Amino acid sequence: MNINLHLTDATELRAHGFVAASGLFAEVQWDFSRHGSRLSEGTLWGTPAMMRQLAELAVQAAIQAEEEACWQARQHASAAAWTLQADPSPRSSGTSTVPSPR
Repeated sequence: MNINLHLTDATELRAHGFVAASGLFAEVQWDFSRHGSRLSEGTLWGTPAMMRQLAELAVQAAIQAEEEACWQARQHASAAAWTLQADPSPRSSGTSTVPSPR
């Protein structure tokens, strides 16, 4: 099975658990309105153990995405600071002086 699902902040999610003749099941349903989309809703279901494992992996992926965003921001800030240190020439035609503390 192949699932390619892009969840956005506008996606509506619902959860439901139930007992069937073959065992316990948990499901997540989604619904999103995307103009012209034929795949506007769906259901993912499985045993409680597998749904918990999926939830743990989803949390891990979300944390990694947030950490990556922080790392990239830090890299850009470091590169900008390095550029300023490497080129200390004034950026404006005027000069300013700051009195030194006594």
